[in-house]
Amino acid sequence: MKCLTQEKLIAYMEDRLSAVNKQKLESHLDHCSFCQKQLEQWIDHLEETVDTSWENSLSEDLDQKIISTLSPHPVRVLNRAKPIPTTSLWKKRSITIMKRMTFAAAALTVAVSSGMLISPTFASYVSAAFTSSPIDKSAPVASVSQDIWQMASDIGIRKAAQNGFAQPVYESTTDQGITFEIKEVVADPLRISILASVKDENGKPLEIFWQDMFARTDQEPIFTIKDKQGNILLPAHPSDTRKESIRTPNEDWDSARNTDGFLFLNRELRSYFDDLSKIPDELLIEFHIKKMDDTKGNWKLTVPVDMKKAKAATKTHEINKSYTTAQGLKLDVKQITFAPSGVEMVIDRSNTENNRRKDYSYELVDDRGTVLGAWDSKEMMGKASKQRNVIDRLKWRHSLPMENGSRDFHYFQPIDESTPISFRLGSVYTEESAAFRATLDLDRIEKAPVTAEDQGDRFTFKKYVKEDNRVVDAEGFDDGVYSVNADGTTTKLEGYHLAFEGTLGEEAAAMFPFRAYWSIKDENGKKYDDVQYYIEQTDYKNGRAQFTGSLFVQNIEPLPKQLIITAAKRMVEHRNVDWEVPILSEK
Repeated sequence: MKCLTQEKLIAYMEDRLSAVNKQKLESHLDHCSFCQKQLEQWIDHLEETVDTSWENSLSEDLDQKIISTLSPHPVRVLNRAKPIPTTSLWKKRSITIMKRMTFAAAALTVAVSSGMLISPTFASYVSAAFTSSPIDKSAPVASVSQDIWQMASDIGIRKAAQNGFAQPVYESTTDQGITFEIKEVVADPLRISILASVKDENGKPLEIFWQDMFARTDQEPIFTIKDKQGNILLPAHPSDTRKESIRTPNEDWDSARNTDGFLFLNRELRSYFDDLSKIPDELLIEFHIKKMDDTKGNWKLTVPVDMKKAKAATKTHEINKSYTTAQGLKLDVKQITFAPSGVEMVIDRSNTENNRRKDYSYELVDDRGTVLGAWDSKEMMGKASKQRNVIDRLKWRHSLPMENGSRDFHYFQPIDESTPISFRLGSVYTEESAAFRATLDLDRIEKAPVTAEDQGDRFTFKKYVKEDNRVVDAEGFDDGVYSVNADGTTTKLEGYHLAFEGTLGEEAAAMFPFRAYWSIKDENGKKYDDVQYYIEQTDYKNGRAQFTGSLFVQNIEPLPKQLIITAAKRMVEHRNVDWEVPILSEK
């Protein structure tokens, strides 16, 4: 089974998966550390932010479902008997809780805080929360418009469409009783969003998981982007040539389905054009689909996309301000571009001292100090990340190699171009020397934990014990680690499982140190490279990152007497670097 997508998670929470697919997903989630991290980040996002994408993506039917589960006096709902836990523990925060919390709490929070209500009935419910008056649950629900700006989950796409950049298409093709239709397109020099639907012969939306289609290694391109003359356009090569060899033709596209069954197909366009002025006035998006889920067929469509209006509305402002930090990181803030669907920042970065790994964070603030957007290292733990108002779902080309460093591209949701904007450098992250060493006697650790510490980074290792309250185990599994095969079956892996918990020092960057820096050897110097890390819980308190998880060492038979875990490097955060410079003056 492929890794978890947000689309599949939503389908699972709405109980729209078949019993077989449900078990496949649960089995995969229980044994894939990457998906555990992704799920934890999604839960954090739901709990800690007001995602305005819900305000327009909820269907009228779902509004009624939410209301029907709540008390006629909703003021009780707003006064929780006990708070939702802030601990990000994906196993203990069960999927059942997520089903209730995501659709009831998130939708209600959005309605109360944003004032943009879904329907008159839902508006009445929220109003009743403050008047403590019962509501009539049988009241009719207003129909929801099917315009792209009301259904798009992305704030920038929704705003661009609302401002007149949506292009009606309504082209369709049918084969094998399945109709694929393109309804509307929003595009500018930064990205494109296509509103589509896939329905059966009765007009019912089909559950086609496009992200699985994108990921198939044997899949031919579903999408081809051309200019008006029919020339195929290709994006710039990724900076990591190792990744180039394993890329699949459709993986840079992202898909999302809302509760009305409409499909949004999205990708960045910026990597196609190093010079924004050279973007063609018209693009052609060709679809050639040979398989919808398990149904083979032939679905072809060509969609013209007029770029003239969006190009004219896209403005680039040169900045060219430089600063070198005390840590030897030189930043050249090059330019800022305002497009209908978002904002692009271009920054050159280089090292003036040595080749130590370095990264940084910054804020875009107005003349009153209000944060309009914030960027942080992609390596930062979710709860510690300072990122705000970023466009994070698309696979942007975030960095290009240069002679003495790299050129960084960062993308934010729309910011008012008439607002005075300053660039405020936040933190600088540098790779520093470490001397972490934990010697684990495997016979003794079964009885007593072992703790090791270096420069405030403290980790305790102990015997791994399966938790009794695991909520997404595949039925019949005993203790152990399993790999999930493509057909959903599992294979038990042989190796040694070890639990750990740790707290990083005050100056340490809140980045996961395990895969990047930990080295594991036995008492004879044999190194074990096939190690999986499972992060079960993270927290960030008083500027210090905390982790709970386990590691699984494969191919370790016969079991050695000792395992020695070392780290020669660590990432350090230098906070509150003092540099702020205006990048856009008031008009």
